This record gives sequence, structure tokens and C-alpha cells, in this order.
Amino acid sequence: MIMNPYIYIIPFLLVLISLEMLVANQRGLKVYRFQDTLVSINVGVVSQFVNTIGGVISVTMYSILVARYGAFTWNESNPLTWILGLLLYDFCYYWVHRAGHEINISWAAHVVHHSSEEFNLSTALRQSATGFYFKWIFYIPLALLGFSVKMFIVLGLIDLIYQYWVHTQLIGRLGFLEKFLVTPSNHRVHHGQNDYCLDKNYGGILSIWDQFFGTYADERENEKPVYGVRKPLRSWNAVWGNLHHYGVIFKQVKEMPQWRDKLMVVFAPPRWRPDSDSTAEELFDHKKFERFNTYSSKLMRSIGVITTLLGAVLLANFLMIQSHLELSSRLGYSAVMLFGYVVVGWVWFIPLKVRV
Repeated sequence: MIMNPYIYIIPFLLVLISLEMLVANQRGLKVYRFQDTLVSINVGVVSQFVNTIGGVISVTMYSILVARYGAFTWNESNPLTWILGLLLYDFCYYWVHRAGHEINISWAAHVVHHSSEEFNLSTALRQSATGFYFKWIFYIPLALLGFSVKMFIVLGLIDLIYQYWVHTQLIGRLGFLEKFLVTPSNHRVHHGQNDYCLDKNYGGILSIWDQFFGTYADERENEKPVYGVRKPLRSWNAVWGNLHHYGVIFKQVKEMPQWRDKLMVVFAPPRWRPDSDSTAEELFDHKKFERFNTYSSKLMRSIGVITTLLGAVLLANFLMIQSHLELSSRLGYSAVMLFGYVVVGWVWFIPLKVRV
């Protein structure tokens, strides 16, 4: 039996989160908050449950394209093949990521990754559970060039794992590496909602794509990024975090009288509005920003920890057995877990907002 690689990867990522917490505490830095961290972990668990199904769609579409239209056969024992493949994959990822910010329906899938108002290694786990419906389209060039399904999967895993370590505040600028690599510094900008941060730094491994296409911005010493999104989620529900912006789009579409405007709501940038200044947005005052927080009792915290651990154990079990399950069983398992996370998200914390 071939084990799902995430069975081994996820525990390693959780260990790194624990180490970052320890180092931050020793430095006297507060980069983690209890509710936010648990939600980040649970968003990651939810995405894994969904993407064991959704990922099949991407791989299936890719395999059909490469089998029918792949132009070349590549020598996978040659390291240069993998280097070229990774460069091309990362280039395609740039456009996947850029579309995730600049097309509203794609932003609906991606926004959950930016919903945290903290920036730490747990934030990297906030992966979309719904992005599988569009991402595969951007990798069609790889399929047409004949890169195999195996390479598509492995290169995607490499690109994703690299992006994990850049979600930290504990590493400063890295000198000349900033000129061509995605680093913690320039990725902090990407997660900021400051005016200079919006729609910047889309690269996965390489920042050269951003510099070439004019979407690069350096982190400013005199204005550190304020993390989160302009329209905050204000919820600890991992499932709702994946779905809420679809609801916003649906409501806006209903309100638009013209079909052109309805389509623009779906496919234009998220800031689009049907007026003469359609992409204007109020200037952001980073000094007035207040993070979302709620009061939680010791009992609620205990429930949160227990349910998070239980969800992680059930995910590990699912990843080990899912290859032996019928599609209907996979869907049923995932549906039960998603329902559980909806309920947990509603009852975890008393919804009393307090300033922090």
C-alpha cells in the first residue's frame, strides 16, 4: 500500500509550530493566539478531508490532458528535467495565486488562507478546501509539454512545502536572497492588508515572477504589515471560513440588475463595484486596526484542544485507509467530519468580542 505523504508531513509541520511557539516565547514575542491557532490547524484538517476528493479531480484532468496532448517525453532520471519542471510549475503557480487574489470567485476559495490576523507557521495550514475547481486549469501548459502526472504531483508538493517556512515573523530580511526567492520578509507583505501590501508578492518559491510582472513589494521597516483581510471573517468556524465569501458573491449577484454587472461580480477583482471608480478602496489606517478576539473559558479551551486533537487523529486514520474506500465511503467520511467542524465552530467559544 502506498501511504499518503501527508501522513508523514503533517506531524512534522505541527512539531515546527511547537518549536516556533517556544522560540517566540523565549524572545518575548506574542505571535500566536489560542483561538486563531486552533482554527488554522482545523482549516488545514478540513482542507485535507475535502482535497482527498477534490485533488482527484485535478489529477484526473491533468492525466487526461497529458495522455492525449502531451508533446514530449521527459527523462525523469535527469535532474535538469526536475529543475526545469519546478521552474515551470512555480511560474504556473504564480498565475494560480494571482488569480486567487484578482478574480472574485477565485478569491472566494483563497480568502481563507488570509483570514488569520496573525502570521506564524500555523497560518500556512489555512489551505483552501474549494480551490480544486479552478487551479488545475493553470497547469495545462505543463500537461501540454508532456510532464508526467508523477512529476505534476511531486513538483506541487515541493512548491507547497517550500511555502511553509516563509510564514514566520521570527526570521528577518535575508539579504540578496530577497532578490530572487520568496522569503519570510516578502511573504509577510503578501499577507498584509496595508495599502502597500495589497495584491503583491504572489510567488511560491521564486520572487522573480513578481519583479518581472510588477507585483513585488518590499517589507517596510516604518510600517510593518497588519495581517488579515479588509473584510474580516470574525468567526472561528473552519468550514464557514471556506464558504463565507461565496455567500457574499451570491448576495451581490442577486442585487445587480444587469447581467454584465452580475458577471463582473463573479469574475472581476474583489474590489470591483458598478460605478465610475469601481476599484477604489478606502485607505487603510494600520494604527487603528483591532484584531478579532472572543472570550473563552477554560472549559471552552479544553473542548477546543480535545476536538482539534480528535480531528487530527481522524484525519490520519482517513489518510491511511482512504485509498481502500469506495468514492461514496470517502464522501460520507468527509461529510460527517465537515458537519462536525461546523458544529464545533459554533460552540467552541462564547461570541463576546473583546479588544486585544
